[in-house]
Amino acid sequence: MIKKRFFFFALSYLFAHNPEQKNIVWTNFVRLGIVSNTEINQTGLSSFYRIKRVNDNTFRDLRIYAHFFKSVSDIRIRSKSSNKYDFNSRLYHFTTYVYHKSGENLRYHFNQGLGALIKDEIQGNITSEIGWAYDKSDFIESDEKTTYLKSAITIDRDFSKFKTKAELEYYHQISEVVLFNLSRFQTIVEFQFLINETWSTVIGIDREVYTESSNRFRIDPITIYISINRKGLLN
Repeated sequence: MIKKRFFFFALSYLFAHNPEQKNIVWTNFVRLGIVSNTEINQTGLSSFYRIKRVNDNTFRDLRIYAHFFKSVSDIRIRSKSSNKYDFNSRLYHFTTYVYHKSGENLRYHFNQGLGALIKDEIQGNITSEIGWAYDKSDFIESDEKTTYLKSAITIDRDFSKFKTKAELEYYHQISEVVLFNLSRFQTIVEFQFLINETWSTVIGIDREVYTESSNRFRIDPITIYISINRKGLLN
């Protein structure tokens, strides 16, 4: 039931629109490649799909990550929406839902807050966000809801032959510690080498680091992937 509700919210945020809004741009990407996970010390198949809808004031984004290894699969679905404020187009509010299934373990995550466009250019942008978040997870064999303060920064840069992306998120636990303190950094760094307007090669690192050294329920996982990226699969 929770999974069905998540998909309903994800699709509703992505496709909801105001018919009076103009300059709507749809973009989608698909990737296939290989991935290595240090937590399980295995190499497997990496796949990724992203579709986003952007106009002058709104942003809708759906990402699906699916990594398949010999002993386990790791699937993450993230839906994010944001709307700029009328009084200042560099400020926006956002809402994010994440469904993460790693093997038999599940995590449902939600966060929302305020963001700012620190730099917005054709060559790339820099955004910063603050807000609150919570998740429910059986990674720690507990159904307790954990609440956090969230801070994040994203840096995108476009060059003639390649693109770079860096996303850094920090979740500071503010709810009572039941079993473990789950404060953590989540980082994604990508380098995209352009072959032409449609095809490119992507090399990326995805890492989750828990700040409390006493947390040994899960070794800080590092995922390294190399993929072929195709833009505009669905036109």
